[in-house]
Amino acid sequence: MADYPRRNPFPARGTSSAEETSLPGFLSDWSRLTPTAILPGVRGALRAARAYLDGFPRDGGLSCLFGAHGIGKTHAARHMMAFVHGANPEAVQVYLRFQEDDFVAAYRRLVSQLPRPLLADLSLSYLSTIEGDLAARAAGDLVPAEGEPAELIGADQVESGEVLEEQAKEIAAVAGDAPRFQRALSYLIRPGYSEAAYDWLCGKPISADAAAAIGVGGQIDDPLTCRYGLQLLTALVTRGGRPFVVVLDQCEKFLLEDGEPVPANIGLLQSLVEVIPQASGMLLLVTSESGWHGMPQDLRQRLDAGACHMLPLTPDEARQVLAAYIGAAVKGASDGIRPFTEKGLLELLRHSGGNIRLLLQLAWSSFEAAAPRSSPIDAGVVAGASSRHSRSPSLARLAMLVENELRTGGLAAERVEENGRIMSFQLPDRREPRVVIKLSEAVFFDDEALNATELVGSAARSAFTALLVTGYVSPPVLDALRGVLPEVLVADGSAGFARELHGLVERIASMPAEAGRPGELDLATRARLEELYVGRLGEAAALRHELAKLAERLEQDQRKPPPGWPARRADLVERISQVRAERAAADWEEFRRSRTDVVNRRETLLGWLAVAIGAAAVLIAIALATASLNSIPLSAALLAGALGAAGGAMLARNRLAAARVSHPKAILQSERDLDRLARETVPDARAVDPLRRYAYALKTDPDEAYPQLAEALLRESLPLVRQAMGRRLAASARPLADCVPEVLRGRREGVPEVLLLLARRQRHAESDRPPRVLRDLPPELRVLVALANPDTLDLADGAVTRQPADLALEALGVRGPQHPLARAFRGVVAQTAPIEIPPNALRATAHLLSPLERDGLGTYDWLPVIAKVDDLYLFFEELLYYQEEIRSSSHKS
Repeated sequence: MADYPRRNPFPARGTSSAEETSLPGFLSDWSRLTPTAILPGVRGALRAARAYLDGFPRDGGLSCLFGAHGIGKTHAARHMMAFVHGANPEAVQVYLRFQEDDFVAAYRRLVSQLPRPLLADLSLSYLSTIEGDLAARAAGDLVPAEGEPAELIGADQVESGEVLEEQAKEIAAVAGDAPRFQRALSYLIRPGYSEAAYDWLCGKPISADAAAAIGVGGQIDDPLTCRYGLQLLTALVTRGGRPFVVVLDQCEKFLLEDGEPVPANIGLLQSLVEVIPQASGMLLLVTSESGWHGMPQDLRQRLDAGACHMLPLTPDEARQVLAAYIGAAVKGASDGIRPFTEKGLLELLRHSGGNIRLLLQLAWSSFEAAAPRSSPIDAGVVAGASSRHSRSPSLARLAMLVENELRTGGLAAERVEENGRIMSFQLPDRREPRVVIKLSEAVFFDDEALNATELVGSAARSAFTALLVTGYVSPPVLDALRGVLPEVLVADGSAGFARELHGLVERIASMPAEAGRPGELDLATRARLEELYVGRLGEAAALRHELAKLAERLEQDQRKPPPGWPARRADLVERISQVRAERAAADWEEFRRSRTDVVNRRETLLGWLAVAIGAAAVLIAIALATASLNSIPLSAALLAGALGAAGGAMLARNRLAAARVSHPKAILQSERDLDRLARETVPDARAVDPLRRYAYALKTDPDEAYPQLAEALLRESLPLVRQAMGRRLAASARPLADCVPEVLRGRREGVPEVLLLLARRQRHAESDRPPRVLRDLPPELRVLVALANPDTLDLADGAVTRQPADLALEALGVRGPQHPLARAFRGVVAQTAPIEIPPNALRATAHLLSPLERDGLGTYDWLPVIAKVDDLYLFFEELLYYQEEIRSSSHKS
């Protein structure tokens, strides 16, 4: 059996960010120190990059990574960039993380990543390429003389003016305002004007004299010119024979404002999506789910072939990821996911939702929480660690806590900000600050020597330095810091930290002006930290090896034939059963909690009634005794107190009467117990006791008291009681058309149980055409009518709309039994000719019917037609499955 890991094998952060830089060494260093699990999303990004490099310079590349926050999109993009650098070190790559919807600011940050010497070299290479093309064109059919290289034929016939003219044509083809850009490129390679030309190309302001000298006019400050600049940059790199990769991250911040699309920015992105690949560059977009769905349909279709939806981890993927990290940290062969148990793994998945960042963070927290360090990590340990996770304050929150504590202690401190964030507080003295309270993000094991040296060195001038770190400090760093700094506190969100912070401020307040200076890292400590860092490099190499084996296994699993629709259907059915059981349990628990609260309130009122009666009796007795002693004022006061106590008793009695509880001692363990007690309970629609309201639902005649029962349903707060009232109302003999007003009102007021009035068989014969009130219902409600009345589908007929429910109505046969969807629904989808329906329409219909999505018709588990809703939902999921299979086969071919 493998050893228990000597240290926590998981990264506490779980992921890494990407800096906005084009320096290739940065990417290679990151790749060396940060192993990456080659999960499907990462494989998709690598596949797109490999295809682009293989096709360069003939073809460009276009790809998109989208998924939930923390799913690993940025990590995948950064790993792809490291791969591109390793495969072709000459490639030029830029990375931009959108911070807002300002394209001008984004352009300036992006182009500024390219150093001026690189941009000048690219400009020279561009001119050389143009000159070579013109020379080849001039050579024509000339035959080289004996001993003369063929590439020199025609070279002497190319003049510099021709080169510049050809450059102007090419620039005009990819960018408007071509003369200004051409002049900037020409001056970029002239020593006297290179810096001004570079600043102008980067969108930075330059002096009026410099602008006049190079002939470029004002600063680049409009989105269209910025778009031209980026298109020109792409041509500049690729025409010089070097691959060019542009990664735009967090595109949702650029495309959406308060959740709504920004048309101008969508237009800009559409242009880049077309132009950059045409110029043989590669564009990778990284966005959230909302950003992907906020794109217009034509843009999503353009990206679809290269889009990669990054999904949560499956249990098997999570198991292999844990095993890879653990295997890299133990001696000898890995023993699966030990010390995690299978139940611990499933608990990790439950709390993380399959999000790899959160899963690794929770795995780290669970390993830290295991006590002793040799014990297995089961579901209980994971659940406890998950409940404590993320309690530590952010850096901004920590700054606010410190500032409030300083003010409470009467200390005036100066803020010190870096990049817009408060990083320390200083208590001033005559010349230098006498106290510095430094704030820091969490300190991990990636580079202990560097982190510790920087943290100590940055505080070397202060007389007294306290360091406050959010969340976590790597133990070796913590030991080193506490050896050289007077105070090091870890802000973990606990009450203990709050006490430590209060004690620190009290200590500072009572401190004399001179309190000694901080120490420095001694040579032994530095050596120990550096030795630890070297060990971390070895562990990183071991982890890369384990993750490479994981990637190979996952690649093999991907090549296996898909399990087919039956397996997919079985998985969906299992998930539906699980979520239905959870919803039913939640409704039942809410009813029991409400009932318990009412019973407890009754017991409290009984106690107050007994106290009030007893107090009144005692006061009256004492008043009578004092009256015999001729103490009239005291007797009057006691009688007044007795009357007050009697009034309190009357008030408690009245409240008891209003809060009447039936069978207060009865134990409710199941709905069968509830039904039995309800039959023995006096019904009351307005009772505080939910049992009495439930009895009202069971005993009220739905025809004679239809208005009263409908009103009670609309004001009822407990889902379990509403369901009972809705089922009782559904037993009414009223025609469907007469129930529509209550249904529409219930939908407006958020009472879905009114749908029980529609999802039932029509009992009375209707006229030849359905009543207009039914034909005017929203399509999703007509779906319920059709499901409940399969023999009278014309009841659900109505105006054709563009809503997803129309596809469901067509599948049920409302538009006629020969409709392709109706025939497919009654037959076998796999044997049906492909139906030309856009995937997004099928997905929207499946979403409408889904029992797994919020407010899908399938979430109304109490509908009598719920089994038919499930069949319809599974039908559209099957259509989607086979459509995706056809598309996948066509891509492979």
